[in-house]
Amino acid sequence: MNRTATLRLIRLSAISIVALIIILYAFFRSLNYIHGPEITIFQPIDGSALASSTVTIIGQATRVNSLLMNGKTVFIDESGNFKETLLVFPGMNIITFTAHDQFGRTETKQLQLIGTLEK
Repeated sequence: MNRTATLRLIRLSAISIVALIIILYAFFRSLNYIHGPEITIFQPIDGSALASSTVTIIGQATRVNSLLMNGKTVFIDESGNFKETLLVFPGMNIITFTAHDQFGRTETKQLQLIGTLEK
């Protein structure tokens, strides 16, 4: 094999390796978007009984463009964390979270809390 053919083979191999790296990087970066939006509630635990008139809900929404709690916009930080304070009424309280992503997909999660505060 002459020098020109060797250089051409090295150049073609380098271009192929760079293209493969770019394709693999794009594939792994897009895996999160394949799963769609996700809502995780850290506090309080679903089904909790609360003796207080208010509760602070702490959670995280990943891969979302917007997050709603009972139809009201919830603000999230750069990492997707949110913290909202809500009134708790005696009896069953159902809080519905709805997340939308940039592709129009929706995730809905309900949190049921039992208010035990009696007047």
